Amino acid sequence: MRVIPSLLAASLGLALSACQPAQTPAASNAGDAAATPAPVAAAADGGGDGAGNQTLYRCGDLDARATFNGEEAATVVIGGRSFAMSSERAASGAKYGDGKGNSFWTRGNDDALLSLKGEADRECNAVEATEGDGSAGNAAFRATGNEPGWLAVVDGDSPGLQVDVDYGERRFTVAKPTEGADGWVGKAADGTDIKLSFQRTTCQDGMSGETFEAKAMLAVGTRQYHGCGNFGGK
Repeated sequence: MRVIPSLLAASLGLALSACQPAQTPAASNAGDAAATPAPVAAAADGGGDGAGNQTLYRCGDLDARATFNGEEAATVVIGGRSFAMSSERAASGAKYGDGKGNSFWTRGNDDALLSLKGEADRECNAVEATEGDGSAGNAAFRATGNEPGWLAVVDGDSPGLQVDVDYGERRFTVAKPTEGADGWVGKAADGTDIKLSFQRTTCQDGMSGETFEAKAMLAVGTRQYHGCGNFGGK
């Protein structure tokens, strides 16, 4: 009398086992479909970081242009020198180093510490930040070049032209430059002729690879410097 229930139980067990494989692939496919968007989103995030966020710092007697790629890496360009750095552990802020004794340690939004091997540490302050969008902050125009490193900024609100050349060794200020169709011209306080001109065509920085809105040429006296520049809002 007990054999029939046992057979029924065995039959039910076999029936349930036979049904199980049909359910398993459905669950697996649902899992795969749910997981598929994740790698796409990650790739999109990576592409955004690749553009980099750039900030210009004044570090004592040097100008440093730092391009941050996410939180993992940074490229710091100082004059004709370029340092590729990766993230390092720090008590606060974000610290990057190249493993050769050179490091750049940001502290808050505007301050940083530049350490170059064999040189005294330099305190840095942000001068102007760009976020890969082709703007020049509040400046009407900002241009920079390499070998030797130079920087020129035309103020947007109260037009004036500030120029640093030869890696910051020489500085000039033109209080009220004359604005023309292709640039600005004037005399510095010591009588040096200064002219900053631009050509509206795509320009790529040879050191960092960054793309700018214009080619730029700076004339300081009889010497000429070539580089790239971005326009900003006046």
